[in-house]
Amino acid sequence: MKAIQVLQELRRIGYRFEVSGDRVRYHYTGPGDPDPAQVAPLLALLREHRDEVRHYLCQTGGEAAPAPPPERLLTCHDCGHFRPAVSPNPTQAWGRCLDRKKGRYGCALPCDRFRMQETPTTARLAHG
Repeated sequence: MKAIQVLQELRRIGYRFEVSGDRVRYHYTGPGDPDPAQVAPLLALLREHRDEVRHYLCQTGGEAAPAPPPERLLTCHDCGHFRPAVSPNPTQAWGRCLDRKKGRYGCALPCDRFRMQETPTTARLAHG
């Protein structure tokens, strides 16, 4: 069972798996390069339990993991501290940052404080 959890973790990182005859093939499709120190022991464990992994992949139809959602760029408009001016397009409008106490465009990149403390969902709810 641990091999299946490792397989799911590697999928979360960005690896994709397919069964080809008696072989299990994998390739990395995630952003950037994977961390070798993190990935090497996981791949070694999968090699040790190759039959279990192959059986699991055959049962689930090989590549059963859904593709990760597309990344979304956060902007000032997503922040709960941003108050847009009245505009036909408030996501790009000039507004005021209540935290920085100065004017900002809604499409500007938010400050580091926002990116570390809030998620787009909670920011949207706070913003209204």
